Amino acid sequence: MKVDLHTHTIASGHAWGTLFENAQEAKKQGIELLGLTEHGPAVLGSVTKNYFNATKRVPQNINGVRILFGVETNIIDEQGNLDLENKILEKLDIVILGFHYNCGYVDQGIEKNTRVLIRAMHNPYVKMLAHPYRTVMKIDIKKITKEAIKKNILLEINASCFSEHKIKVEKIEGIKTMIKILKNNNQKMVISSDAHNPYEVGNFSNVVAKFDELDLSEDDLLNNDPGAILKFFNIS
Repeated sequence: MKVDLHTHTIASGHAWGTLFENAQEAKKQGIELLGLTEHGPAVLGSVTKNYFNATKRVPQNINGVRILFGVETNIIDEQGNLDLENKILEKLDIVILGFHYNCGYVDQGIEKNTRVLIRAMHNPYVKMLAHPYRTVMKIDIKKITKEAIKKNILLEINASCFSEHKIKVEKIEGIKTMIKILKNNNQKMVISSDAHNPYEVGNFSNVVAKFDELDLSEDDLLNNDPGAILKFFNIS
């Protein structure tokens, strides 16, 4: 596959590898578009707001790999506010939205979590959701998937969620539900590595091994169409 939109480096504070190491591994894996999406500043040890203002100083092409600069931003309160202002988000190629612990918002249960996530999805710069089916900060995956379709927000199948120490039956069922709704509405999705070390970049093998169980094929994904990805995120 040619696209990996969701990766991290040492800048996120709990990952192992640099941008240049990630790009080197992406090249080996045949990745043409690599998303650099560090955690927003609400995550302990991650980058400051100033980091995102400096992305234009980094080459957009490293060893033949196109770098898309973005963020995995966090919901910080019950109003669905994010940990970066819109004046910063508007400068980024990719804005991924997700729930994380200890970022301001406290788990309120599935119904309220779902309402808060939908409020956050109203932000005009949010174009992708990170692992919405995780078993932390539970949400109603049916409502969130339908809302994402309505708002033209891309949903991911997060490869890190399939690692041996993270996989749970409940999580798999949520992923299946998301995939079924998307396919029934002729919507594409992406697999992302959520890499936290260079060797995870572009490695989707643990998801591919579950294709039959998930009723999924490469035809359901945008990972082999870099042009469609650039068009979706309005990147020239």
